Amino acid sequence: MPMPTSPLSADRVAATAASLGMDLSDAEAERFAERVNEELPGYAALDGFAGDEADRDVALRDVRYDPGPDDDPLNAFITRCTVEGADDGPLSGLDVAVKDNVALAGVPLTCGSRVFEGVVPGSNASVADRLLDAGARIVGKTNMDELAYGPTSETSQFGPVRNPADEARVAGGSSSGSAAAVAAGGGSGSYSGSAAVDAALGSDTGGSVRIPASFCGVVGFKPTWGAVPRDGFVDLAYTLDHIGPLARDVETAALVFDAVAGYDPRDPSSALAREIPVGECAASLSDAPEVGDLSLGVPEELFADHVSAPVRERVEGVVKSLAAAGAEIERVSLPTVPESVYVWNAITNTELAAAFRRYGIPIERPGPFDSVRTDGMAAAIRGSGVGFGDVVREKTILGSHLLDRYGGRHYVRARNACARLREEFAAALDGRDALVSPTMPVVAPELGAWQAHSYGASDDGIDVPLAYNTRPANLAGVPAISVPAGEVDGLPIGVQFVGERSDDAHLLRVARTFERFIEGS
Repeated sequence: MPMPTSPLSADRVAATAASLGMDLSDAEAERFAERVNEELPGYAALDGFAGDEADRDVALRDVRYDPGPDDDPLNAFITRCTVEGADDGPLSGLDVAVKDNVALAGVPLTCGSRVFEGVVPGSNASVADRLLDAGARIVGKTNMDELAYGPTSETSQFGPVRNPADEARVAGGSSSGSAAAVAAGGGSGSYSGSAAVDAALGSDTGGSVRIPASFCGVVGFKPTWGAVPRDGFVDLAYTLDHIGPLARDVETAALVFDAVAGYDPRDPSSALAREIPVGECAASLSDAPEVGDLSLGVPEELFADHVSAPVRERVEGVVKSLAAAGAEIERVSLPTVPESVYVWNAITNTELAAAFRRYGIPIERPGPFDSVRTDGMAAAIRGSGVGFGDVVREKTILGSHLLDRYGGRHYVRARNACARLREEFAAALDGRDALVSPTMPVVAPELGAWQAHSYGASDDGIDVPLAYNTRPANLAGVPAISVPAGEVDGLPIGVQFVGERSDDAHLLRVARTFERFIEGS
């Protein structure tokens, strides 16, 4: 974007200062304006900085944008394309989709919002490069709640995703299209052909991988925070976002995790991946323990009254069956969980508002950046704020209010609560393989039954967020996985296992043990 040539007025300087809480005198405003105007022309040199790609044309791939019902009966995809991976690799032969908040060069990046329809990245996200290097074929970008804010897909400006198990019901969110596309290829009533994939990447800020995995009957894995790099990924809330795989079985999820995880200097948070045996997790599934060797904690807060009676009975029955098979089961407590709703809200809404204020520029990461993408998204945010849906606008306004009116005090206290949650998870997991709970409190609601903006669904009797059981793991940064556990009223449900920080490999082994147990029961 070219530098402005008109001088900055003293009035504009005073208004900018006021937005920062600074009260300038007229003389100060005049003096600062003069000095700012002297400095501004120097910044123009950055537009021609060596290696900057902002002015180059990006070649649009051969894509089918917003495919119709013939090609996409579940509305799982925003874009269909074919990007071939390496000839040989651990993911060779697999068709993989990526959520549309992950950059893929030459393919529109919408984040589920019509506001970003014209944004076409010039380079791949780290995870996309790693999928291709591992031999995967990327076949599309999946539908999602707008900016990943929502648990049902109904905030997507491309329309909701339908659940393969019952097209009158939601697929879950925000990684809705990823789960539906995976589920479409398995079981009776599968959607053969272009609607199905072998695996997909989603993102999980408060359950957005595990929620649709549970509703659609697939595996959804949220790794330890930082295990998977997020360069080229569009944040909802930087300190809570995770990228993770969805697949029809634990082994495929582990293979995809092995391919995309690991340190990337373009995302400093991924340094935590050095504590995880990335690349070996799938192979280690052969060492999955026997059920009789498991020690599991059952958090009482995740089985409370917010869980519907049919789901609670099903999961409690599964836990009793594990105990009957020899697993050690013990009740544990996570006392801060009931407070997690507003802890998560304070962090997410504040970080979303802060991202809007800087026009989506990922200042938490050192770069280098794809300036084609960042310039496009910044221009869209600056010029099209009215185009965002109600949920995004409402939550951004709320986060801005928390910053401006209260100086971020709620955000600071919410971060402190996260530290307390990490301690509670560590205590509950001490000497145990994992914690076990229902992933979701209910089966997938019917389309239109859940009111996204009010966190309620009168038809299903829900008066708490759908993500009640999933958000605590994001706040603590610990790994969590949803594994299919049969059906309630003919609809899929998932059981969630939560592990210790950086113990992703062992959590995947526990999930594989449970998967075998369910398959054999």
